[in-house]
Amino acid sequence: MLGRSVPVSIDIPSIHVDAKVISLGLNPNGTVAVPPLSTPMVTGWYDRGPAPGQPGAAAILGHVDAAKVGPAVFYNLGKVRPGAEIFVHLRNGRIAIFETYSIVLFQKAKFPTDRVFGYTSWPTLRLITCGGVFDRKTGHYLGNIVAFASYIGSRR
Repeated sequence: MLGRSVPVSIDIPSIHVDAKVISLGLNPNGTVAVPPLSTPMVTGWYDRGPAPGQPGAAAILGHVDAAKVGPAVFYNLGKVRPGAEIFVHLRNGRIAIFETYSIVLFQKAKFPTDRVFGYTSWPTLRLITCGGVFDRKTGHYLGNIVAFASYIGSRR
């Protein structure tokens, strides 16, 4: 396990992601904030939860696409497979390494907040993006893709 350090970038070789991570909290309505659509290739770490490598479920969110650019940072998140490694670079110079164990599409209307954001006694990581059916009337996806990963170590 690692001490608390802010994530600054994320690397997912299996889907060719190498992206900046910014710190984000909650929206006024209580939902987890995501990076602005004006920066669709940037991810956001939910900074009110654990940092990657600390006990608990650290969460990093990113867009699947954006109208002005097409595919965004987590466009291929649903293609991640169990066993895929995720590298989270931390401000303190460490790299937290995670291994994916599950990828699930949840309906937003029935999103399992406790399962995704609930406490785990070991370090875990949740990568979250939109997915499933796109509702043209609202301009939003009806689901969320969540990749679940466990901490397997760190390096400099």
